[in-house]
Amino acid sequence: MSAMSCFFRELEHTADLAIEVWGEDFASLLAHAAEAVFVLEGLPEAGGERVVHEVTVHAPDRETLLVDWLNELLFLSETLGEMYTAFTVRLTGDSALAATVEGHRGHPTKRRIKAATFYDLRVACDEGRCVARVVFDV
Repeated sequence: MSAMSCFFRELEHTADLAIEVWGEDFASLLAHAAEAVFVLEGLPEAGGERVVHEVTVHAPDRETLLVDWLNELLFLSETLGEMYTAFTVRLTGDSALAATVEGHRGHPTKRRIKAATFYDLRVACDEGRCVARVVFDV
């Protein structure tokens, strides 16, 4: 898990949880943002039943796609009692994705993130690098 953390950093925030996350392109940024969510929630020791899901998300723009993607994963995680550790994201349009999500049954060991929000949301991509700021409701 330590290799994942090099793609995001936690930012100072008064009430909620905020991160800056980056990738070489938008698809990798989406995968790294998902990794960050589950690292921040606290991944339990592996050992639960392995799970794999195919997830698709469509949105009107990239910012909404990022928020909707993370919220879909949080919803799946909470309702199914699973934690995710691997994300293969394929863009199927400028603001649509199809992903394979892998993980195992389990629950967070640190905190439960309720939702990704639009508050202070930023996504910027240029010259081989994408960076986003996301604030989460905890």
